Amino acid sequence: MDGGRTRERLCARALRGYTMGEYLGKNMSSIEVEERYRFAERWTATFFGGVACLYGANRSCSESADRFPSVGMGVQYILKPVQGFVANLEFAAGKDGNHALLFKMGYSW
Repeated sequence: MDGGRTRERLCARALRGYTMGEYLGKNMSSIEVEERYRFAERWTATFFGGVACLYGANRSCSESADRFPSVGMGVQYILKPVQGFVANLEFAAGKDGNHALLFKMGYSW
C-alpha cells in the first residue's frame, strides 16, 4: 500500500524494458522519443529512449531511485504497406538489470 491506496489503484511506470507493475507510486509521469529509419522497402530500424518518474507519498522525481530510464532499438517489418500493418521486434534496457525482448504487432501510437 502507498498513501492509503490499494495496489490496483497505484500508478505503474510505463516504459519498455520494465515489467508492468513492478515499480509503483501514487503518481507517474513519463516521456519517450522514438526515431524510425527505413533501410529497405519493408524494413525499418527503430531507436528509442525515455524516462519515467514515480512521485507522491514519499516518492520524488529528485531522487534517482524514483527515476526510471529506458533505451532500446529494434526492427519493424511492414506486413501490409497499404494498411500500415507492421510487426516489431525490439530490445529495451532499463536500470538495475531490467531489460526486455518485445514482439508486438502495430504501433504503440
